[in-house]
Amino acid sequence: MFLLLKRHIWNKRILLFWNRLWIRKDEFHSSLDLDIEAVSVMNEEERKDYFLDLNRRRTKAHKAD
Repeated sequence: MFLLLKRHIWNKRILLFWNRLWIRKDEFHSSLDLDIEAVSVMNEEERKDYFLDLNRRRTKAHKAD
């Protein structure tokens, strides 16, 4: 129960918000890694948005590097 709650609050909300605050110049930064714990508690629409956003952030970081 605690682990599920942690994934919903920390991984899916807080950590994802923090990673979106700015685009890192290093394309290998850990904020651009796939967060399996967050994805595991997302519905299909959230998962689709997450992958699109992650791809956008990775592309920007690649161009900045």
